[in-house]
Amino acid sequence: MDKRYTNNPIISAAAAADPTVALFGGRYYIYPTDGMMKEPGFGAWSSPDLKEWTYEGPILKFADVAWAKKDAWAPDMVERNGKYYFYFSADSSIGVAVADSPTGPFTDPLGRPLIPFEKDMSTIDPCVFIDDDGETYLYWGATFSGQMFMRKLNPDMLSFAGEKITVYDCKPDEDYHCEGSYVFKRGGLYYYLWSEYIWCDAPGLYKDQSYRVNYAVADTPYGPFHRVPTRVPILSTDMELGYIGPGHNSVLHLPGTDEYFIVYHQHDGDAVRRRFANIDRLRFGPDGTLYTVRMTRTGVEARSISCYLQAEKTGPYAAGESLVFDFTVHSEAGKPVKARLLAGGQEVVRAGQADRLVWERPEKGFYKVWAEAETASGNLLVSAALNVDII
Repeated sequence: MDKRYTNNPIISAAAAADPTVALFGGRYYIYPTDGMMKEPGFGAWSSPDLKEWTYEGPILKFADVAWAKKDAWAPDMVERNGKYYFYFSADSSIGVAVADSPTGPFTDPLGRPLIPFEKDMSTIDPCVFIDDDGETYLYWGATFSGQMFMRKLNPDMLSFAGEKITVYDCKPDEDYHCEGSYVFKRGGLYYYLWSEYIWCDAPGLYKDQSYRVNYAVADTPYGPFHRVPTRVPILSTDMELGYIGPGHNSVLHLPGTDEYFIVYHQHDGDAVRRRFANIDRLRFGPDGTLYTVRMTRTGVEARSISCYLQAEKTGPYAAGESLVFDFTVHSEAGKPVKARLLAGGQEVVRAGQADRLVWERPEKGFYKVWAEAETASGNLLVSAALNVDII
């Protein structure tokens, strides 16, 4: 059977700049700037396989956010304890909204910005990252000084536990601009990706200042992040392909694999046209080096979601009380003959052909919780991890 590919752009029906990609439950989601919105705010797109995308409608309207009026830019999203936390830019500030579903409706629990306006556009482009130990970090920034910032969040996801630090500082020339932080972890390394130069500039004959993605690595989420200056950007304009100014990316990791995809926007054939969302593969060297991205028109192979895990109620959860999860395996993936639940990498539940996994007497702490199932044909199915606090 011929392979099905996503093709690029993956959302052809609408502009979808600054795309944040996520896997929640049985669907993939993209949360962009623009993306069919007729009024200030944000909408969402979802897909079962990275190929067929459905518009889910508005999820947050600025008409319902007392302090936000304009500039709905560059959101990010994360799940914790069965709730969804949506970080967004508005009025050159950063806000946070909360919902019980990845498609909302989202509400503003603070009634004010999480990070108020500071200077120019320096307080936009949030990226939230939950580490394996539950410590959570918010990265942001858009500056002409080459600086971007980070602050540690409390487990409530709505307040801060630490002071603002400059997490990266790079100013190679007087025309430099940076924005669009994104952080992910692989093999014990923290990868810090950002977009640099101006989003609407095309390459010049003598001086190339077109939009592009660069990266640095560190051993901790605080940094210091190191970049090898002689390495080229990992994502930049391909005039032959017709993709101009690719940037402002997010990263999707397929559970149970070492496959990572980068989702980014680009101006398809014109430096001043609307920005569309693409997806392509990330590749790594043996030492963790992130190779230059090979942009394509075909995108990546379509990937259906084989299984997913959901808690029956929202948390945080009480220590010693049973925690129940619904475990769904799609029929095309095969009937499971074994299933188990893992928390922090340790097996806590083993059951045969279970669609309901009960974690008895969990101990206090933070856990990344996921399910695995073995099918009759020997395939291993792995769900995305949930972020769970036991208090």
